[in-house]
Amino acid sequence: MLKIVTDSSSDMSPSLCAELGVSVVPVRITFGAKTYHDGVDIDRTTFYQHLSKSSALPTVEPPALEQLQDTYSRLLKGTDQILSIHSSSRLNKTTLIAQQAAKSFLGHTRITVVDSRLISWGLETVVILAAEAARKGSTTEEIVRLLRGLIPHIYMVFFTENPDYLERQSHPGRGRMITDNLPGARPLLIMEDGEIVPMDKIRTRGKSLDRLFEFVAEFAHFEQVAILQGRASDDTQLLFQRLAESFPQKRLDVKPYGPTLATYLGPDALGVAVYEGI
Repeated sequence: MLKIVTDSSSDMSPSLCAELGVSVVPVRITFGAKTYHDGVDIDRTTFYQHLSKSSALPTVEPPALEQLQDTYSRLLKGTDQILSIHSSSRLNKTTLIAQQAAKSFLGHTRITVVDSRLISWGLETVVILAAEAARKGSTTEEIVRLLRGLIPHIYMVFFTENPDYLERQSHPGRGRMITDNLPGARPLLIMEDGEIVPMDKIRTRGKSLDRLFEFVAEFAHFEQVAILQGRASDDTQLLFQRLAESFPQKRLDVKPYGPTLATYLGPDALGVAVYEGI
C-alpha cells in the first residue's frame, strides 16, 4: 500500500496521523543558538514559553536530510511507493530536502514528492485527502492529479499584530516592504502561490475580524472553514459565532497553529482558511 509522509508544519495531531497511517518528519525551530524539533522536544506551549524568554525571534529550518532518508527507509520495508507531501517550497526548503532524500532510493522504489504550496491547516487538508484516497486504493498518479486539482481551491488569510516575524523569514527586501508600505497599520496577509504576502491594511484588530469574515462570505460555495489562531483570544470566539450564525450548515473548525507557522506570524495572529471544494 502507498505510504504518505508529511512534515510537522502540517500541525496534524499524533492521533490523526496514527489513524490515517501518515508519517511526520519534524522541522527544526531555532531560538538563538538552540535548535528544537517541532512536535518532539518543542510544542505550542513550550514554544510560547521560549518566546517569552528569548530576545531573538525564532527561525525555521527544514528537517535534516538524514531524517527523511531514515523515514523513507523504514517505510520501504513495507511498501515500494511513498508520496511525500510538504509545506510550500517558497516558505522553506523542506520540499527540496525531501527531493534530495528521494534520490537516494532511485532504482529501488518510487518516492514522489509534492510541494503543497501551503502550510498548517492547508497542508493538513491536502494530506488527509491524499491519505484517504490511498486507503481506498488510488494510485500515486491518481492522488497527485487529485492534489493538483484541489490545492488551488484552498485559501488562507491572516491578520498579524507583529509583521516583524514575517519580515525575518522573508527573502531579503520583500519582508521590509510589508511594514514600510503600511505605516500606522498592520497587514492582512494571504497565502498566494506558496508565499505569505500583504493583501490589505488593517488599522484595528476589530476591523480585522470584519475583513476575515468578509473574506469567507465572498465565496459562493465552500465545503469547510477553519479559524486559525495562535494563543487563544476572545476574538476567536467572536469570529466563530459570527461565522456559525451566517453559515449554520457548513463545517467550521478552530485550529491552533503550531510553532512552524508561528515563526512567520508570531503568537497572536488570527486567520481563516477555506476549502472551496472541487
